Amino acid sequence: GAPVMPGVLIVEAMAQTGGILVLSTVPDPENYLTFFMKIDNVKFKQKVVPGDTLIFKCDLITPIRRGICHMQGYAYANGKLCAEAELMAQITKEK
Repeated sequence: GAPVMPGVLIVEAMAQTGGILVLSTVPDPENYLTFFMKIDNVKFKQKVVPGDTLIFKCDLITPIRRGICHMQGYAYANGKLCAEAELMAQITKEK
């Protein structure tokens, strides 16, 4: 067969990268939980195969308000854009 990296795993890794981004904005990230709320406008540009190196990048689209984080995520395989998506998450302080 011709193995490929499942798109759902690429989007999950993008979301994890976004979680790191938003937790880096608070002084005590170990006291926060991150909840993934929504993905929109996912686009897969090219397939990813075993041996490819994936790099993820996320940017905040709007400032974080009331713990809601709206981000644009990108995945690059060997330097070429292979996927992108809009991500929304919420961070909440643990009790």
